[in-house]
Amino acid sequence: MAIVLAYIESHKNEHIDALCNDYLKKLQGIFATKTWVIPSSKVSQPEQQQLIESEALKKKVKPSDTLILCDERGKSYSSPKFSEFIQLKMNHSRGDLIFAIGGAYGFSEELRQQCECIKLSEFVFPHQIARLVLTEQIYRAYQISKNTGYHHI
Repeated sequence: MAIVLAYIESHKNEHIDALCNDYLKKLQGIFATKTWVIPSSKVSQPEQQQLIESEALKKKVKPSDTLILCDERGKSYSSPKFSEFIQLKMNHSRGDLIFAIGGAYGFSEELRQQCECIKLSEFVFPHQIARLVLTEQIYRAYQISKNTGYHHI
């Protein structure tokens, strides 16, 4: 079982990549982690873009995996509750636990209805910032579960 960060993105940002990679390195040996970069669709119609990108993501997911979408309409968690959420999902998942960040127009309604959705913030972030926030929160979730003192209230 691994934690997978899947994101639809077309613009690389070496600074964000370095920050995310730093958290992913800290997680090595704790969780197996993977990243999936799914290129954004180049179509101009938002609904068509959602559909193409959602289908590209679905093709990578195995039936035993748990896919969780980051979506502005999803359920909001505090960091301690998110830590509990991850533990619960990992305890009950047979496959990988996949957190996905959508493209510019998010995911298709069909995919949103099939998956659990979480909200990273009341703010809406550019994809690269959302990826950094999610990566750090997964690292923080582990630290909270181990009561290391990384998370201060």
